[in-house]
Amino acid sequence: MEDNRGIAKPELLAPAGSLAAVGAVLSAGADAVYVGCRGWSRDGERSSLPPGQVREAAAICEEKGARLHAALNTIPGASEIPSFLATVRRLTEDGVFAVILSDPGVISLVRREAPPLRITASVGVSTLNPSDARFYRDIGAHAVVLPTALTPAEIPAIKEESGLLVEVFVHCRPEILLQGKCALPGYAREGASPPERPQMAGTGTPSSAKRSGRCHLVCRAIPLSRDLHSIEDMLAPWVAAGVDAFKVQGRELPAARLFDLVSRVRGKLDAAIAVAGRGHSSPASRR
Repeated sequence: MEDNRGIAKPELLAPAGSLAAVGAVLSAGADAVYVGCRGWSRDGERSSLPPGQVREAAAICEEKGARLHAALNTIPGASEIPSFLATVRRLTEDGVFAVILSDPGVISLVRREAPPLRITASVGVSTLNPSDARFYRDIGAHAVVLPTALTPAEIPAIKEESGLLVEVFVHCRPEILLQGKCALPGYAREGASPPERPQMAGTGTPSSAKRSGRCHLVCRAIPLSRDLHSIEDMLAPWVAAGVDAFKVQGRELPAARLFDLVSRVRGKLDAAIAVAGRGHSSPASRR
């Protein structure tokens, strides 16, 4: 989409951990919404939707002229691949527009088995340069979420050389990340296996959240800066650099807080788009 000044107009991609939150963020001005899929999202049941509610969320988005993205950012074991693919195919039938995936093998698998879905390579794959981006394009991704280590100046080359859509976080909570990949084993398998993943053992040794665990954010105990990473007040350079979607974090937040958060970011993004548009206007239009 382009505005009347001929520059690409980025989307505001908002989180939702409930059906109420889906409606709230759309009312606040989100262009698209992302939810977690119960059983296949690293946040477990805290902020993910069961299959029926994912379908309802897609219908709510369609009614409002928006699109639904679904996060499946854990990785199936070999015995779980059939049930994982069944989940992915159901998302297509339910009206989900895109899936957010965090593993090269899974990206390739979904591209082959569910071609209608747009695939976004999660921040967890750590795309740091054009070569990384081309790799994820070649295995099936259409978009990539860039790690917070990157700057606006690095985005044009990534877009030009890969042809991928680019998403960035407006802000995100501090975690111990290796350019997008958590380096700590702060996860555990808890209780019985979820009904969506009957082949997964419910108990056992600590496990990566990418497989089946719930993140306990043990990094909070490490004496490092707790400053929230945020570009909320400096969006214009990112718009000018060609970012296609600005992603808000917070699927765990209640609907009322998400409404306030997304409304605030919507206003600031609209202002940044206007500023970037003035910078791209022709010399004649500036006379």
